Amino acid sequence: MTIALVADLHGNMTSVLALEKDLKDRGIHKIWCLGDLVGKGPSNDKTFDWAIANCEVVLCGNWDEGVGLQQYVNDSFYFEQLGLERLKRLSLFPKEHHTRLSGRHIRLIHGRPVMESLLNPHLTPAKELESLFQNKYQVVGFADTHRQSLRTLTKGILFNTGSVGNGLGVNMVQYVIIEGDENDHQAPFDIRFITLPYDIEQAVREAQAHPNMPNAQSFIHEIRSGIYARKAIKSPKN
Repeated sequence: MTIALVADLHGNMTSVLALEKDLKDRGIHKIWCLGDLVGKGPSNDKTFDWAIANCEVVLCGNWDEGVGLQQYVNDSFYFEQLGLERLKRLSLFPKEHHTRLSGRHIRLIHGRPVMESLLNPHLTPAKELESLFQNKYQVVGFADTHRQSLRTLTKGILFNTGSVGNGLGVNMVQYVIIEGDENDHQAPFDIRFITLPYDIEQAVREAQAHPNMPNAQSFIHEIRSGIYARKAIKSPKN
């Protein structure tokens, strides 16, 4: 079985369309989304609808929860763009998904709100990561940081999908392909990290067309540079 794990679409439909083309070119039809369909970018209704239409699994990310529950008044742009029905669905997505491939017990989460804070997979001491592997999980995949990564630990493998719509470090579409056998416990298990370019200036123009979009200049700076731009504010981050 081959599965594309995508996350952090963040209202960037230009990057999502580049992702969609790449998935079709590769012949991958099973897509699971690890959350943060919305927030930050200009086309949240479109990225929400794309995920619902194309992803067999959709998890709840910190932005999905915050926007869906209308927790922050500064996010009224997203509330109006999404409408009540989408907002209701955002907060109802599950926070975890579990599966088995090639004998590996796999746990998938967005990161926050399951975690209390943003996880740096490389700087966090290994001991503090052990709780992620509770219930004998051997592989844990997450998103949230917008940066692809892989770390091998005594407990198992920890990897990050990166971000489709707001890639940091590498300002491209980022996602992961996992491949394994549902029945053969001795079969190989593969994790592939994919990056691909998209029309960033088109995404910039889409953001500029929405003068009421909060923190638009920060979003534009991030997608152009791959460098996180926001100051500490009382709203979901990344």
